[in-house]
Amino acid sequence: MFEKYFSLSEARRFYSMGLPIFIAQLSQTGMTFADTAMSGLYSAQALAAVAVAGSIWAPVALLGIGCVLALSPLSAQFVGSGRADHAAHLLRQGLWLTLGLSIVLVSFYYAISFHLGMFGLEPALADMAGAYLRAIMWGLPGFLFFVNLRSFLEGFSRTRPAMVIGLLGLALNVPCNYVFIYGKFGLPELGGVGCGVASAISFWFMALCMLHYLRRDPQYKSLGPLFAPLFRGGSPCGPRFDGALVLRVLRIGLPGALALFFEVSLFALSAILLAPLGTVMVAGHQIALNFGALVFMVPLSISMTATIRVGRCMGARQTERAKIVARTALSLSVIFALLIALFTVLCRKGIVAIYTEDVAVAALATQLLLYQAAYQIVDGLQVTGIGVLRGHNDTRVISVICFVAYWIIGLPLGFALARTNLLVPSMGAAGFWVAYIVALGFGAVCYLLRVRQLHALAPDDMLLRVGR
Repeated sequence: MFEKYFSLSEARRFYSMGLPIFIAQLSQTGMTFADTAMSGLYSAQALAAVAVAGSIWAPVALLGIGCVLALSPLSAQFVGSGRADHAAHLLRQGLWLTLGLSIVLVSFYYAISFHLGMFGLEPALADMAGAYLRAIMWGLPGFLFFVNLRSFLEGFSRTRPAMVIGLLGLALNVPCNYVFIYGKFGLPELGGVGCGVASAISFWFMALCMLHYLRRDPQYKSLGPLFAPLFRGGSPCGPRFDGALVLRVLRIGLPGALALFFEVSLFALSAILLAPLGTVMVAGHQIALNFGALVFMVPLSISMTATIRVGRCMGARQTERAKIVARTALSLSVIFALLIALFTVLCRKGIVAIYTEDVAVAALATQLLLYQAAYQIVDGLQVTGIGVLRGHNDTRVISVICFVAYWIIGLPLGFALARTNLLVPSMGAAGFWVAYIVALGFGAVCYLLRVRQLHALAPDDMLLRVGR
């Protein structure tokens, strides 16, 4: 009976597959951590500029990344059903998708980078934030390329290469930050803008490393030249450019991408809306957000592993096993959420000391970390629920729930609590953190109900949904 709700064998699989995913995600978030910490040590203005620019960079970049993430469950389903050659064809279509997304998103970044003053920023802060965007935007195509290759490997349950390459990218990012922020080796001193340059370089480095690994790994030789059909007119599984498959990827990926956009934009807009309250408010809020993003890698890794495992089970028509995988993932998310919350409460002063020596900023950030600890459980449940739904290709409902949770409930509530006296005396940044908890809690309940609804379907109906 216990096995139906928590499988020790699946928990071990989550460990073997999920630990490399966690380390890979941690290394990528580590770049943001390094940008925040190192810019904060340079100056409070540099930290605020990186915070504001990052608040624009993150949701838009995740809009593109979310579309590409649909490749992971699709690849796992192809491999699970014994059609690895179709996974290779999917990889090639992902490259075309990456190219199209890069053109659109980089153009957006360039255009908006000259108009950040419309958010009420001081001119000097707006100029620095815009320059940061114009630097980091050139790394987006490289990162999308990296995610595409990583998704292909995840279909084969190969998660370690992304871990190793992610760590190499972080190892490159930190010294590059130092060089470009402070102007070492004869280079100009760029301050916070140097973080954007360093991140762009690291993203392309990771993409090229992943490409080198994939081209040399003998396991994929049987699939033929993985990239040659891009230039030779097609493959046995489809044409060089398979519009129908690209549209299928977008149909599955875009709702999830919009969900990521709605979620991250809530956090991003909160930083922008707090900007008129001063640099201390923005900087303290950014520290809490950045640490939250760092520990979020634990439930996110569980979610990504759940997507791969559920997709693999559905591809192999193992519907009952897919249910066990989902329940195990949700149980693990609660366990780790409680541990993270306890760590955050006990160590919050030491955590803040890593980011800043400013007394006012540190005092605010220490207070906000208490709110950040409080929402760990609902955050873990909602992102794990999303991962399970992705494995079922059931993504349309995700964007609807996210829109309601974050933009209909979270953003208005956060603004009312933080900037007005409508409900309570103005709470500043803490008001947005209360809104985060409410919005994430609503989302978690909705996702769990949707998972329960899927699990109540007959096996053939579950498989039919995946095939859409």
